[in-house]
Amino acid sequence: MGVDTTTPTPVGTEREQIESVVIRFAGDSGDGMQVTGSQFTQATALFGNDLATFPDFPAEIRAPAGTTYGVSAFQIHFGALDIQTSGDAPDVLVAMNPAALKVNIDDLKVGGTVVIDIGAFQARNLAKAGYDKSPLEDNSLAPFQVVELDISKRTLESVEAFDLTAKEALRCKNFWTLGLMLWMYGRDRTATIEWLKQKFSKRPEIANANVAALNAGHAFGETAELSHLAAYTVPKAHAAPGLYRTVTGTEALAWGLLAGANAAKIDMLFASYPITPASPLLHTLARLRAYGVTTFQAEDEIAAICAAIGASFAGEKALVTTSGPGLQLMTEQLNLASMVEVPLVLVDVQRGGPSTGLPTKTEQSDLNLAIYGVSGESPRIVLAPTSVEDSFYQTIRAFNLAERYQLPVIMLTDQSIGLRKATVSMPDLSHIIQLDSHVARTKVKIPQPEFINLIDRAEPTVKELEDYRRFRITADGVSPIARPGTPGGQYLATGLEHTESGNPDYTPENHLQMSRKRFRKMEVIARSFDTNPIEIWGRADAKIGILGWGSTYGAIREARYLAEERGIHVRHMHPHTLSPMPHRQISNFLVRLEHLIIVEENYTGQFAHHIKAHFGAKAIELHKCEGIPITPEEILRGIEKVAGIIDEYSIAKL
Repeated sequence: MGVDTTTPTPVGTEREQIESVVIRFAGDSGDGMQVTGSQFTQATALFGNDLATFPDFPAEIRAPAGTTYGVSAFQIHFGALDIQTSGDAPDVLVAMNPAALKVNIDDLKVGGTVVIDIGAFQARNLAKAGYDKSPLEDNSLAPFQVVELDISKRTLESVEAFDLTAKEALRCKNFWTLGLMLWMYGRDRTATIEWLKQKFSKRPEIANANVAALNAGHAFGETAELSHLAAYTVPKAHAAPGLYRTVTGTEALAWGLLAGANAAKIDMLFASYPITPASPLLHTLARLRAYGVTTFQAEDEIAAICAAIGASFAGEKALVTTSGPGLQLMTEQLNLASMVEVPLVLVDVQRGGPSTGLPTKTEQSDLNLAIYGVSGESPRIVLAPTSVEDSFYQTIRAFNLAERYQLPVIMLTDQSIGLRKATVSMPDLSHIIQLDSHVARTKVKIPQPEFINLIDRAEPTVKELEDYRRFRITADGVSPIARPGTPGGQYLATGLEHTESGNPDYTPENHLQMSRKRFRKMEVIARSFDTNPIEIWGRADAKIGILGWGSTYGAIREARYLAEERGIHVRHMHPHTLSPMPHRQISNFLVRLEHLIIVEENYTGQFAHHIKAHFGAKAIELHKCEGIPITPEEILRGIEKVAGIIDEYSIAKL
């Protein structure tokens, strides 16, 4: 369209330099807030800032418009600093209607900026949002810098040259708003314009109208002289040279799967039944079928895990994904995988529960189910990635562990990590090394950027096939597994208790012997975990310690920095392995601590109970169970209370 999409500083405008900022876009679930946030994220990543995001939206495809029930929001935290979370209180709130303002205004930082579309503040919309009178007319917005704009009207004016219906024209207002915000923070519009033209290639009038709205919002920022509409510069982040991409946790997990498949040059099966928020992994991998992964959408969760177990039995690597309700349905087949000792990786993208619960919200409430949710006793490993980038490496590690020890590995991620976007360093695939399946476990390194080891299951040697016993008793509990069709490698795989040869045997002596074999693996694994690099941060002489798991890592890390600035020293441990736990490492962490805080996003303190049961530790439990991530500020308040030593065992739960 011949428009200069770069963002020079307008004549007469001084841009204030800031190190970081938190912006939240909010509107109805049909207002395009997720698209707006995603495009602002892309422009910010291309600019060179570090960032983290948090998309928040209703479970319904189209929630009631104009009501607080249907508000959709997208928060982005970006800056020149090392960004670990989507931020605390927003510095800027963009509210597209009264409901969005009602739901989000209490989160806005005092003195922060709220951009309001006054064109949507009609009496009907105010009533639907629960307002008795307009907040623009009372004193409720006094603590904030308020920018009142008739975005709806200005959008319609910007697209009036296009042959659109009134509804289509008004839908462009998210891009008018995006244009304004791109100007405010010095972002480039080029990538967004290219995206629009590609997205609406079959409807060029829609693409051009949205581009026009985007440019109009940007031009308004350049020319308007509003007291509370300021322009800012956020310097680029200081990053080591290399290739970076902005991806979601789900995409990083998919890449981990692909890296293992292609480097090992073996087939993989990914089986799943669609369930929020795990479905994006199915969508991502289905588009990448050319990379050696077969995706299978089953008729239900039970069929999905059965297919994965069958594929693993046939010699393929196998992955199944689900969320809490689906994990419940899969527990019987998890038992089967333990009994027949086949490698299996299960990714549980946790969401708010119980039952259908909060399908689009985040929570860490499946830990008890993952560790203890079995009939009888069946060994499995439980891992938890801590970030978007970590999801890549923990996926590879999950497959290594499953293949090496021939048992299920459950990886507990959650909606917060799965849908979060972050800028990550792309792994150097030349560092991938395929190890011989018989290499000693002590030689297999945990995947990290410097080296990525891959290991497959041990298959029987020619000599072992002469008298092949699939479930042979061994020192570490692991016995070679033959692929179907291997001459001499035939065996019976059944859920019944069995002998070394696989034949059913219910005698007391045999059951005890085989139970010891299966759980011997866990003893070996636990010792192996204790030799891993120690995951502890902070001063060794700190008297306050924090334990967390999974997605709370970034918030705890930032809270620790804030506490250090206030002279409060804190040690932080965040184990990736939740079962079996690195017992010696955690015991050493607990030594010399006067107070232990355990942070998690659930109501009952599942990880805290796990720690207490294993170590007898007295812990102060810091919970959050609201469907949204815990923030560094909330954790800092807990640290400050503990440091005050009012009563370390009755600290108010968040």
